Amino acid sequence: MMRAIHLYQAGDWLSPSRWPRWFFRDVLTPFAATRILLIAVAWLGFHLVKTPLKSGKREIGSTDMVSPINGQLSPDTHPFVNMWFRWDSEWYLSIAKNGYQFTPGQESNVAFFPLYPYAVRLVHFVIPWRSDAGWLLIGILISNGSLLVALAYLNRLVRLDYDEATAARAVLYLCVFPTTLFLSAFYSESLFLAFVLSAFYYARCGRWLVAGILAAAAAVGRPPGGLLIIALAFEYLDQKQLQWKQVRLDCLALLLVPAAVASHLAFFRWRFGEWDVLSRTEAVASWSRTLTPPWITLGTFFQRAHSGTNSRDSYLDFAFTIALLCLTTFAAFRLRLSYTVYAVATVLFITSWGYLTSVPRYGVVIFPIMIALALLGRSNAFNRAYLTISGCIAAYCMFVFSHWGWVG
Repeated sequence: MMRAIHLYQAGDWLSPSRWPRWFFRDVLTPFAATRILLIAVAWLGFHLVKTPLKSGKREIGSTDMVSPINGQLSPDTHPFVNMWFRWDSEWYLSIAKNGYQFTPGQESNVAFFPLYPYAVRLVHFVIPWRSDAGWLLIGILISNGSLLVALAYLNRLVRLDYDEATAARAVLYLCVFPTTLFLSAFYSESLFLAFVLSAFYYARCGRWLVAGILAAAAAVGRPPGGLLIIALAFEYLDQKQLQWKQVRLDCLALLLVPAAVASHLAFFRWRFGEWDVLSRTEAVASWSRTLTPPWITLGTFFQRAHSGTNSRDSYLDFAFTIALLCLTTFAAFRLRLSYTVYAVATVLFITSWGYLTSVPRYGVVIFPIMIALALLGRSNAFNRAYLTISGCIAAYCMFVFSHWGWVG
């Protein structure tokens, strides 16, 4: 095992001369095939299904700027940009263009972490497209570029413990995951996942300063990123065989994770004069997210409405949560301790806000789930069933999302 880790630590897999052996076949091919299929589903949906929309929905119009939709979606006005620009995308665009804003008692963009929108802002500084369409194109390119990086690191991370076929399946299963569309949309998931996977990879290689820096970036990418310090601490101690005499100063690199979160909150304190801006925004009536034990969130699910204007989660959210719990339990018996800790901590986190809204989207970045699925995929029956069922759900989610339906 240490010999394998040393081989990958040397960075030989980053050499372009080695790409044809695994990158094109196991990463680029499933990435390209699934993205093309998702785009085809949305594009055909635009042309074959006329969806009337309520007022308040916006997309890129004929002026190349975000504007209100007039009655129904236009199939011919920037379809390949608009299909990826829905729901929370507009919050990220507002941060990228204008920075953070906070209005007490109202929904505000402070609820969204800065890594992705500021990455868009940085690239836009270098490539200053003036239109909103340009901003969105930059973000979509960042998302898909980050997804390629994430898939490459997932493949190499799995190869540290398993065979080539298992690593290839993990990548493929992520590409056809039911909510895989969010990894290509104007959302933060793929950039966050790239930093999480690379942090774990370099932690496995014993390069703790690099791992700490990458984990710190993930910590300001999405709220669950702060949990990385727990999982990576277990990985560190596991590599030291729980012998305290082997602990070195390199473990201090993990403190970059809470330092990054603290810096983000300190910025809000400086900008808006309060430390609890984030929690206050999450708790506004329209979002109603407050810290709630996960067993209460699950236990009260059937006491709430799950259809109509007052619903905040659905039976799909519940079913997806149960599936995540089952896969996390399976992972606990089959995967490394640090992977299990990360999966358990993340699942507990995303079910601790009173509602199960968006759990299907949050689940797409829990990489140990993909490894667990890849292990189950050694069974040909499971492999065929997963690819068929998950692929169909992914296509359905892409159609619904592109037509302004809520899927997470």
